[in-house]
Amino acid sequence: MKNQIVRLNISPVGNTSEEDIKKNIKYCKKMKFKKVSWGCYIFPRCAVVGGGESVKKHLSTLRSWSGDIFAMNDAAGYLSKNRIKSYMFPIDGSKIPFKTGKNVKGAVFSTRVNKCQFDQFRHEDIRVFNMAEDDQKQGIEGGPTGLCRTPHLLLQMGYAGIDFFGCEGSFFRRSHNTGDHDDARGNMIVVRVKGIDYLTHAGFMVQNEFMVKLFKEYPKFFSFHCDGLLMAMFENPDTWGVVAVSDSIKEQHEAQGGIYKTPYKFENPIWEARNGR
Repeated sequence: MKNQIVRLNISPVGNTSEEDIKKNIKYCKKMKFKKVSWGCYIFPRCAVVGGGESVKKHLSTLRSWSGDIFAMNDAAGYLSKNRIKSYMFPIDGSKIPFKTGKNVKGAVFSTRVNKCQFDQFRHEDIRVFNMAEDDQKQGIEGGPTGLCRTPHLLLQMGYAGIDFFGCEGSFFRRSHNTGDHDDARGNMIVVRVKGIDYLTHAGFMVQNEFMVKLFKEYPKFFSFHCDGLLMAMFENPDTWGVVAVSDSIKEQHEAQGGIYKTPYKFENPIWEARNGR
């Protein structure tokens, strides 16, 4: 594989069963939660914050942020501990309550979200929206992750643009600044960019591909303040490649004539969050 650029064609699969999705949507409809409202350029730029380690570099910026802040999943609890107000923003049906705190002002949930997340908030502090998969007319489109749905949703809600923080899509000692997530270790891959190896997983890679395209096509509306793999893929869109995959991906790849035959060795420099780019 030396000097060969390899990309993976990933078909994302949701982590919530169809049965649970229908159950969650039915509960949401029964409870009559307030729906998000649409607008056009009526709010200043907002911030979307992920769980990457690089958020630490921008805490002072976020504390003085004049607009709204939307925190992905557990990032809401992390920001709250750091005295930053935000709205929790998940889209999937995880049955594990996301971390929250006294500075979490409310939540914006997709109707696919599990009841346990709703139970953490007062009814009046919750707003909901439909995913495009469930509402072809007004549902929110985007990539497979919650981060990928924020561009469509937040612009349609009337925000002038979005600044992204903590969304580097690569990790080292732990997958998120709130701890290590099991799903991140299940489909791990190694992406090499300009001689640097980035530890990540299939979901993050697909997310980065989606977001890089948006950042390049619509710089007026979307900007990011992250380093790691996101920055590397943005700066080198044609030369990054997947040099190693986990056993679970290797098995699927081999069924299609895969090329990952030798064990990965930590010979190249490995990107580590605390060392920046």
